[in-house]
Amino acid sequence: MEIIVNESFLSNEENLFEKIEKKQFESSDALKLRVDAEELSSDTEIKELVCFDLIKKNLEYHPKHQTDGALKILGDLNGSALLADEVGLGKTITAGLIIKECVIRGFIKKALVLAPPSLVNQWVLELKEKFELDFKIVEKESDWEGNPLMIASMDRVKQFDRLNSKFKHERAHQIEWDLIIVDEAHKLKEKNTIRWVFVDRLKKKRFLLLTATPFQNDLLELYNLLNLLKKGHLGTIKEFRKKFLHQGNKRYPLNPKELKRKLEEVMVRRKRADTTIEYMRRIPKIIPIEQTPEEKVVYENMCDLLKTKYFRCSGSQINPKLILFAILPKITSSSRSAMETLKKISENEMYHANTRQMARNIYEDYKNLKKDSKMDKLVELVENTFKEEGSNSKIIIFTKHPSTVSYITERLTPLGLKVTSFVGGLSREEKAEKVREFKEESQIFISTEAGTEGLNLQFCHNLVNYDLPWNPMSVEQRIGRVDRIGQKKDMNIYSLATKGTMEEYVVDLIINKMCCVGLVIGELPIILFNLGLDSSGNSGTNRIEEKIMQAFIESKNNLDLFAKGIKEIEKIIEGGIKEYSTDKSSTGSLLDE
Repeated sequence: MEIIVNESFLSNEENLFEKIEKKQFESSDALKLRVDAEELSSDTEIKELVCFDLIKKNLEYHPKHQTDGALKILGDLNGSALLADEVGLGKTITAGLIIKECVIRGFIKKALVLAPPSLVNQWVLELKEKFELDFKIVEKESDWEGNPLMIASMDRVKQFDRLNSKFKHERAHQIEWDLIIVDEAHKLKEKNTIRWVFVDRLKKKRFLLLTATPFQNDLLELYNLLNLLKKGHLGTIKEFRKKFLHQGNKRYPLNPKELKRKLEEVMVRRKRADTTIEYMRRIPKIIPIEQTPEEKVVYENMCDLLKTKYFRCSGSQINPKLILFAILPKITSSSRSAMETLKKISENEMYHANTRQMARNIYEDYKNLKKDSKMDKLVELVENTFKEEGSNSKIIIFTKHPSTVSYITERLTPLGLKVTSFVGGLSREEKAEKVREFKEESQIFISTEAGTEGLNLQFCHNLVNYDLPWNPMSVEQRIGRVDRIGQKKDMNIYSLATKGTMEEYVVDLIINKMCCVGLVIGELPIILFNLGLDSSGNSGTNRIEEKIMQAFIESKNNLDLFAKGIKEIEKIIEGGIKEYSTDKSSTGSLLDE
């Protein structure tokens, strides 16, 4: 007997229940075949994680809820679920366990992780360092070929070519993925968006959505999210409205117990209160620096050079944004870094003769300074910390530039302290040895931004920002080295800020208004992601950083104008934090009570 199948059985096909209502199946036999196909797609029952013994050596800490979550998703939910743990419980680790287990068991050959732009590199590093999995980052359309394990920024790959009515990364829709993971999946709450449609069209056998806030303003957002995960689980949209939507309160449902029961069939959620993890406080301490009259003159001349006298040899003024991104961070890092930069400018013939001469003059002024107030304040801070906490205390110092690392090391070594320096270019083994040295032998750990990813330094609770990146995500990564599972003490976050300069306002914004306002580790990236400020802007840098840079350019070195610009950015961040807090409350009222 010849059998002709003219129905699609892909899990991302149009809602099963809607097709039944519209009588779009050719026959009841076709419907039964669809249901049988769904059942056959589930794998053998999983009762233990065979991968754990292989990777536990790579995990500094491994709370039970992470392995329990992975086991539940694989064993009870067939690898497709909404993982809605509260922020700070390590959803990335749980997801990594799921990927590793599936790879070892032979369940998956092709896997894709879609993450916020600012977290792509972090995902790659975590999966490599902790789970020994090599994921390739998708940068361009041709990258979809070759590597079976892929990770991509959702913002990059969802781009739609309206002229040709197709996705620029449509190759992703042609691949049959064994597992797809979407981080911060609450961005898929709106059905009629390019983002939602892109994910919906992906062919996926197992599907994992990660978000601590599955819905925000309206329960229909929850419906749209789960409609991606398991079509028909909450019925048709008409059925959902009738059964669960409360006309007077879009955030709280009719029949909440029944809705929660339906959610628990596809969801894993744990609260921080349900675990044994103890979360410590971040205590911000801004250290003001008072410049000497001579230092103020040098600083003003420096600003004058960059703002009004920075020219190419042709006489054309150099783009102010280029100055800010390439020169300003080096100038403001330390006197040593500033002198190196000024010397290079004075010797480079690409610059106008007047620009080179001014740089030479400022360089000489730096050489003649008898006091480095910023470095003196750091030495004082270090000495006081060891006096108060004893010789067994430890301090981490972050700076943006290698020359500043060397300078700080030179100034602190005479204090009789063992210093470990950490810069870029180290192998995995060398990095591990540096961490071991700091943990067992050194009192001071001085690092560039190279040390802001992948290092577990929670045995230290004192962190100093000698200079501060204007990207709050970079600062959050610094603090994330000590604010980790296993930290036993409240963390002192010291940040040096020169009074009467732009640094004073930037430090206050990033430290007091963003990174140390009572948020749990991992919440600031979500807030910036929700605001659309964590991706790259027009100049290729982080958008929140660009806003700060633009405020500086528009101020024309007027501190009052710069402060006003910073205040506007602060209002945006405060609004984002308030909205996120509302989202958390809404989610908690439905899922936790």
